[in-house]
Amino acid sequence: MSEQLSIKPKKPKDIDHITILKGKRGSFSPLQHDHYHNFYEIFYIYSGECFFLLKDCVYHLKKGDLVFISPGELHHAQYERAGSCEMVNILFKKEYLPPDSCADFHSFMGSVPALYQEDFHALINKMLSENTTIDEYSNAFLSNYLQLLLLMLMRNSVMNEDEPDLLNSRDAEILMATKYIYKNFQKPLTLDEVSAVASLSPTYFSKKFKATTGMGFKEYLNFVRLKHAQTALLTTNNTITDIALEYGFNDSNYFKDLFKKVYGKSPREFRKNPE
Repeated sequence: MSEQLSIKPKKPKDIDHITILKGKRGSFSPLQHDHYHNFYEIFYIYSGECFFLLKDCVYHLKKGDLVFISPGELHHAQYERAGSCEMVNILFKKEYLPPDSCADFHSFMGSVPALYQEDFHALINKMLSENTTIDEYSNAFLSNYLQLLLLMLMRNSVMNEDEPDLLNSRDAEILMATKYIYKNFQKPLTLDEVSAVASLSPTYFSKKFKATTGMGFKEYLNFVRLKHAQTALLTTNNTITDIALEYGFNDSNYFKDLFKKVYGKSPREFRKNPE
C-alpha cells in the first residue's frame, strides 16, 4: 500500500493571547493548505466571497457569513474561483469562552443577520484597535469584546442554525461525496464507488474534488480516518492494530507510518502525550 497524503495538514504555531487579523485574499493569493490547530477560530466575511472546507462540507461564503472552527477540525479557505474577498480571523483559546455558558461550542457555519451586522462590525473594529496593544489594558478589553461578540452570536441564534444550503449548486455532487465519505469512511471505499455517488466519471470526479476541496480523494479519506482514529486513541483502550482496522486501514504499519507523518508522533507516543 503506497498511497500517502500529498499535502500534510499544517498546524499553525500556538497562540498565547487573543489574535484578530483583517485582510484581503483572492485569485492572487497562494493556495491555502488544509490545516487544523489547538485553538478556536472565527472566520468572517466582510465583503466578497470564497469557498470554505469545514469537515465534510464545502460552503460558498458571502458577506455576513462566518465559520466557527473548534480545535482539531480540518478546514481551509479557497479563493481562486471567487475573486477578491475581505475577511477577519479571530483566534483564541478555550479560556476566553463566555463563563457558565450552556452553548455547545462546536464547529459550524452561520450568517450574521443584516440587522446586527453594524453592531458586529463595531465590535470587530474595537478588537482590531486593541489588538495593536494600546496599553496594559488591551488584553482585558480584547477578552471582553470577544465574549460580547460570542454572546451576540448566541443571542441571535447564529450558533444554533441548521446546516445552511450555501454550497454553489455546481459543486453539489462534491458535497454528496464528502458526506458519503464521512458516513462510510470505515468501509473500503474506492474512487469508483464515491465518484458513482457523485454521478461523475472517476477522472472528472478526481479533478473536481481536488479543485473544490483542495485535497485529493485519497488524501481526504485518509484524513477523515486519521481524525477518528486519533480520538479513539485517547478515549478507548483498544489496541493500535484494532483501531487501525476499525477505522478503515487494513494495514496497521501503514496506519502507524501515516499517523506519524501527519501528527509528528507515532500512535503510541500520541496516546501517551497528545499535546
